[in-house]
Amino acid sequence: MESEIIYGIRPIVEAIKAGVKIYKIWLLKDKKNLLFKEVEEYAFKKKIDLIFTSNKKLDKLSKKNHQGAAALIEPVKYFNFESLIEKNIKKKKQVYLLLDGITDVRNFGAIFRNSLATGVNGIIVPESNSASINSDSIKASAGAVFYIPISKVNHLNDAIYELKSREFEIVGLDEKSGINIFNESFNSKTVLILGSEGKGINKSTLNILDKKVSIPMLGEIKSLNVSVACGVSLYHIIRNCS
Repeated sequence: MESEIIYGIRPIVEAIKAGVKIYKIWLLKDKKNLLFKEVEEYAFKKKIDLIFTSNKKLDKLSKKNHQGAAALIEPVKYFNFESLIEKNIKKKKQVYLLLDGITDVRNFGAIFRNSLATGVNGIIVPESNSASINSDSIKASAGAVFYIPISKVNHLNDAIYELKSREFEIVGLDEKSGINIFNESFNSKTVLILGSEGKGINKSTLNILDKKVSIPMLGEIKSLNVSVACGVSLYHIIRNCS
């Protein structure tokens, strides 16, 4: 049985709401609030093994900030790339994220949270040089990873060519671009590519984009955290794609 331990009360609640298969739940004994009560009721209803335990036991399950809750779940499954695109083919707006070299799990999780808030249809990552869906990224996403389909591909550029053939506009966020994202409109079928904070988007990928845009910076610091830049860009794209 493949399984993954997740921690934090909010990710567990979202796993429940998303219909994730849960094998076991540990809760800190004597801790009472509405979210804990919700988890207790769900475990009782679904006959899930529920264990009330000590902080010491929870610390052994996870050395991170578990907030008095942990669960053993079925791992999140990755979508086949073609299946992911076909899944959304009839939707009026189709917006995808391609992540090029995002390895920090906190940024990775926060990007999922932004994507859920803005209605992104799916996230595409490379097989290598990418953060994975694990307990840390699930916690950072506040459980958003349970709702956003994700696909792994061998080569991002091959995925881009396939998306181009399906009439998607491929947009890269590049701080060196002189094009202000807020002055741009976007297609109803748009792919936003984000690169790592250190290296940005790979040069070979930059060369095949339809458009490179940047977020204007008014202060002395000339860049944003990648997850913040993601949220800013997605809200503008979603509002201005037609």
